[in-house]
Amino acid sequence: MAILKEPTQTRVFDTGDATPPRGTFVATCIDVKDMFGVQRPKFENPSEMEKVDLTAFLFGFRDRSGAPFKIASKTMRISAKENSNLFAFLKSWMGRAPQYGWDYCTLKGSRVLITIDHTPSRKYPGVMYADIVTISPVPEGFAGPAPAPVQPLDAPPPAASNPRTPPPPPAPAPVEDDGDPLPF
Repeated sequence: MAILKEPTQTRVFDTGDATPPRGTFVATCIDVKDMFGVQRPKFENPSEMEKVDLTAFLFGFRDRSGAPFKIASKTMRISAKENSNLFAFLKSWMGRAPQYGWDYCTLKGSRVLITIDHTPSRKYPGVMYADIVTISPVPEGFAGPAPAPVQPLDAPPPAASNPRTPPPPPAPAPVEDDGDPLPF
């Protein structure tokens, strides 16, 4: 007799079909997802199951051509131990150790600098996955393009042989829920 079982969830977030490019990008944290009481095999003994609480972060960014991409962090056990993956991830993200009792969901909507690399699948030959390999705070003054130089009102226009187009203005900070599916 065959019994149909619910599939185990392999993805926490739907990031679409496009694989994000390699490189370093300024991204926005779009969502944080906590999962409580998840059954999974123990690391030390995969034949035994354990019940754990997990979390993952979803980031959105645009590549150099302006194409939007989403990428999710790996799932991490919710733990405040200094040697836990979540603690190290948050420490790298903020540039300092997180405080105990602090709600990391407040990071939703904040900007961050992420580096993405491609990793081959161990199960499926030829399949590549995009992974966040580093995360850090956005350096001061790095959040957007350089502002256009300000010219005095009485200054003559630039010469036609050297046309100058000002860079686009920096994107506004994401609004809580303005209906835009891509707030980054």
